[in-house]
Amino acid sequence: MAAGSASSVSLPALLPVGTLLLSLLLSGSHALAAPRFTKVPIDQIGVSGGVVSFVCQATGDPKPRVSWNKKGKKVNSQRIETIEFDEGAGAVLRIQPLRAPRDENIYECVAENSEGEITVNAKLSIIREDLLPSGFPNIDMGPQLKVVERTRTATMLCAASGNPDPEITWYKDFLPIDPNASNGRIKQLRSGALQIENSEETDQGKYECVASNVEGVRYSSPANLYVRVRRVSPRFSITPTSQEIMPGGSVNITCVAVGSPMPYVKWMLHTEDLTPEDEMPVGRNVLVLDSVRESANYTCVAMSSLGIIEATAQITVKSLPKPPGTPEVTETTATSVTITWDSGNPDPVTHYIIQYRAKSPESKFETMDGITTTRYSIGGLYPNTEYEIRVSAFNTIGQGPPSEPVETRTGEQAPASPPRNVKARIISQNTMMVRWEEPEEPNGQIKGYRVYYTMDDSQPMAHWQIHNVQDSMITTIQSLVPSETYTIKVLAFTSVGDGPFSEPIHVKVLQGVPGQPNKFQVGAVSDTSIELTWEPAYEREGIISYNLHCKEGSPGILIKKTFGPTSSYVVDGLRPNTEYLLSLAAISNKGVGAFTNDITQKTLQAKPSAPPQDIKCAPSSSTSLLVAWRPPPVESQNGALAGYTVRYQVEAAAGSVESAAGTADNEETSGEVSVPSGEQVLLPRLEKWTQYRISVAALTHMGSGPESELLSCRTDEDVPGAPPRRVDVDVLNSTALKVMWRSLAPGKQHGQIRGYQVHYVRVENGESRGLPLIKDVMLADAQWEMDDTADYEMVIGGLKPDTTYSITVAAYTTKGDGARSKPKLVVTKGAVPGPPYLSVAQDSETSAVVRWDPPDLLNGMDLQGYRLQFGRKDIAPLATLEFDPQERHYSVGSIHRGTTYLFKISAKSRGGFGEEEAMELSVPENTPGGYPHINAPSNVTCCSAQLSWAPPVLAERNGAITEYTLAYKEAGSGAPPRELRLAPGLSSIVLNSLKPDSAYDVKIRAHTSVGPGPYSPPIQYRTVAFEPTDVPKNFTVRWATKTTVMVAWKFSESRSPYKCTIEYSRQKMDIDARQLKALVLGLRPNSTYEFRVTCMERSDGGTRHRVAARTAPLVLDKKPRLEIDVDPDSALTISFPPVESKDIKNFYLVAVPLKRTTGTVKNLKTPDEMDMDELLREVIPRHRSRRQLAQQDQRKPYVMACFRHLPTSYMVGSEHRHSSCENKPLEPGQEYVFFLLAELNTTSGKMFATSPYTDTVLTPEVVDVRQVETGADGLIWVVGPVLAVVFIICIVIAILLYKK
Repeated sequence: MAAGSASSVSLPALLPVGTLLLSLLLSGSHALAAPRFTKVPIDQIGVSGGVVSFVCQATGDPKPRVSWNKKGKKVNSQRIETIEFDEGAGAVLRIQPLRAPRDENIYECVAENSEGEITVNAKLSIIREDLLPSGFPNIDMGPQLKVVERTRTATMLCAASGNPDPEITWYKDFLPIDPNASNGRIKQLRSGALQIENSEETDQGKYECVASNVEGVRYSSPANLYVRVRRVSPRFSITPTSQEIMPGGSVNITCVAVGSPMPYVKWMLHTEDLTPEDEMPVGRNVLVLDSVRESANYTCVAMSSLGIIEATAQITVKSLPKPPGTPEVTETTATSVTITWDSGNPDPVTHYIIQYRAKSPESKFETMDGITTTRYSIGGLYPNTEYEIRVSAFNTIGQGPPSEPVETRTGEQAPASPPRNVKARIISQNTMMVRWEEPEEPNGQIKGYRVYYTMDDSQPMAHWQIHNVQDSMITTIQSLVPSETYTIKVLAFTSVGDGPFSEPIHVKVLQGVPGQPNKFQVGAVSDTSIELTWEPAYEREGIISYNLHCKEGSPGILIKKTFGPTSSYVVDGLRPNTEYLLSLAAISNKGVGAFTNDITQKTLQAKPSAPPQDIKCAPSSSTSLLVAWRPPPVESQNGALAGYTVRYQVEAAAGSVESAAGTADNEETSGEVSVPSGEQVLLPRLEKWTQYRISVAALTHMGSGPESELLSCRTDEDVPGAPPRRVDVDVLNSTALKVMWRSLAPGKQHGQIRGYQVHYVRVENGESRGLPLIKDVMLADAQWEMDDTADYEMVIGGLKPDTTYSITVAAYTTKGDGARSKPKLVVTKGAVPGPPYLSVAQDSETSAVVRWDPPDLLNGMDLQGYRLQFGRKDIAPLATLEFDPQERHYSVGSIHRGTTYLFKISAKSRGGFGEEEAMELSVPENTPGGYPHINAPSNVTCCSAQLSWAPPVLAERNGAITEYTLAYKEAGSGAPPRELRLAPGLSSIVLNSLKPDSAYDVKIRAHTSVGPGPYSPPIQYRTVAFEPTDVPKNFTVRWATKTTVMVAWKFSESRSPYKCTIEYSRQKMDIDARQLKALVLGLRPNSTYEFRVTCMERSDGGTRHRVAARTAPLVLDKKPRLEIDVDPDSALTISFPPVESKDIKNFYLVAVPLKRTTGTVKNLKTPDEMDMDELLREVIPRHRSRRQLAQQDQRKPYVMACFRHLPTSYMVGSEHRHSSCENKPLEPGQEYVFFLLAELNTTSGKMFATSPYTDTVLTPEVVDVRQVETGADGLIWVVGPVLAVVFIICIVIAILLYKK
């Protein structure tokens, strides 16, 4: 019992214990964790005055608290701020602006919770702006203030540069942005820009772009992004419209509402919701109604948080109208019918339509619409025609069935057209028969016809004779006047009145003469031709030809054409777009018949045959040109002008500009503009300051005419499109900088560069101090630099020592300054000393002493030494020595006589070397102490030797060389040497008139202004052995003119020059024997000359050769005269002055092509100076073909005609009977002059006389060279031998027959 009791008590006692253990177990399952860093800060390098941020984040349980320490203490400064992340467990340490060296330190990030504490360190380094490395990041373009509507996309721009390329990150409200945490809504683009899609109000804030690389980090200026939220009450943009439908029909009703926020839209019928609550669309709802039987009102409801609006549409069910009553005809005329009808509808109708047609199988109903009354008159009907008419009603549903039709006939009217195919024929001496056909539009019953005829068709119709005809379409008219021409017209009449006259026909009262051609009409027409067709009046008229009269317009000239019997003819050779009057008459053996009436026809349009006139062009701006013109002449337009085409292209000469500069997206190098009307056009989107070639062509509907001549035009100037290139700055000293740059690329100059501006400003802590100063570099001549290699430099002085300056350069044109170059930051050197006090004195003939005293020093400046530069002024570089501060003099030895020495000294301080003091020392001259050095002999011949030398060494010259003395003599001879005085600039000479196979001693010395120096040691030269066959010989006079003589000789080939001298009349002429001939100029006519020739094979200089010659007498002293005939051939005729020909052997006419350079004739020799041998060698015999003639060199003078006896004139290109030479064809577009050459009869040698040149002539305008067909020459060489063979065969046959 006790045991059982104990057992029952123990279970309740254990329940609280189990509960406690379970709670402890459950609480133990939530494990605590010490802090752990998820993002640690990194070391950073900032710029003085800039910004840095250290990012530190941690995790743990409980969430740790993150803080920052500096040197173990909490950071505490107005410039140092700690920003915590919104979700906690992280903080950003931001320092702005940076100050060196106080901010340079190690910063500690601390993360702590109840489970522990951890730290991490980051180091901050700061660099001054002027000491930044070249690759330090730079923000080229930072973000700007932006306002964007909610849900729209916002883009914050950023671009940076550096080496290596910097990485770009973004901060918002001083906290880093992680694009990966936005589910793709926030993206960083490749360019570095930050793109925010579907922007929200939480995106609003201050954004910074950060560029960082291994060199450091740089922040952009912050820019705010504002997200604007629009709130607009709902409104209907498309309201539902009321409609009418037929019973059982379907209809869609559309309702659209807008607002911000967008409203929900539903449909209601009375109080019933037609749109379920859970399917209510936003903005747009379309109600679809099918099988509608009853009319009702449907309500569209739009609702949002800003209000509720409603709109109602009424749907009315209607049926089609009933047919109206049968129409009744109340009034009829020849062209109209008036009807009335009953509506037949109890409900109102909107309007009626009337349908009517002529009662014939092929006719269709015509409709009169929009009739609102029950009475209407139908007009425009045909007379005497039966019509069927019916009426239909319309309402808002549509058109009802038509009424029963009513039939009626319109009344009669006078005929609307004349009788057709009127013909007349003479049947006897005074009688004609006239016949015709019924009019096409009789408009009733034809009662008869009236035939009008007269011999004078200029009289009014009342004076014409009338012949009435009843119930017939043929009649005869008698009592006509024979051989007269009658004009006939016929009309038809009804009971109402007369119809119109037929076209007049003409008939001649003469038997056997053809009648007037029938159906004379125009066929095919082109721009230059008109086809005419017709039929003879009657068959078998004996027509032998036709006579056609054609006249251009009423006042034009009458053109007559006669052609054989035919039924069509094409008149060609006409002008486009021109009206012509044409008439035709048939001709038989009996005479000419009557002409048809004139028909008028205009030829088709054609392309204009001439370009527009007076093309003008002027720049409108730097990227546009205004082109204006006048139309082509009226006679060349060939139709109505449909517009113009203006073509433009950058000039080819400016091709290098295109390739160098490229073409911007909004610029064009060529193009075409169509101008539908007007006589001017503005060409836009052109390149700036660029030369264009422009042409204009006129258009008709047939196409474009020829283009006008190209017109050059340049766009206007603009400011330069880019900064100068390769800007660099060198620091010269503590107060001066040298700025260097290169000109802009030609394609970016955009005008004539007038100069450059150099802007410089002092910089402190990365910011400018004071206003920029400007130095202007004006170019000497305003010029457009096309070579893109022009370099410039400028020295800026007056600066402060040890100071940072920012330098930019910009080019300018007359339109203004261009873009500035990127700033160059440089620091001037520290202050340097002024120039020391310098003195130089010569203490012996070969040495000098340099002494100096220290310069005046500024406060606090220490002297660290001196730099001395010295040496000969004419030799660079100078020698350089440096001395301690206590040294004051230096001795220079081995100085040269006759030389100026330059000495420069400068003092050195901590800022570097200062200004230099310079002084010169001139040492007096003396005679040279050494001699020139002769080089080894070269180019030695039998009678000459070439030698060269170098001046004395520099140390032995003792002054400037004023001359050389060269002495030479034959070795072993006792004779004194021959001395030659030579200019100081010479370094070689050729000794002539030496003996063959002989040795010569040569020496040389130099002179200064004081006197000569010593001779060089003798150098021996030996000439080569002399060969008698290797000298010029057989000197003769080849030919002579009035002022020239050609001397010729024989000489073996030689590589070395061989000098000879020709002496005549106290004049000398040096020649090279290798030329084999020489032309002596400037002689007197009809005079005898003796020429003495001396060559270098004679050492004594004696005369070796003599020749004599006489110049030609004064013959042909007048120039031939050019005559240009005014005829289609434009033949060129040359008239010759009278000449006494008894002493003349032959005459030659010579053509001379001209070479021109910029308007002047180039290298035109006088006729006497030409080589007569070469000229007469090219004389062409008559049997050569024109093809061979054309292949001759047309650029040299040539003989084009030969005469034994001189004619009075000669036609160029003709086969003149006195000429024994063939004409060469003259080159088109070539200028020529001509002269007459006479070969005189002489007993010795050849003698020529020449006339002066003719005037200049240009071949295209005045010369028509009649060329023989080249095929004819080839045919002669084929047919000639064949004929010769046939002729021989005939002779053989004749001989055989004769023998038989």
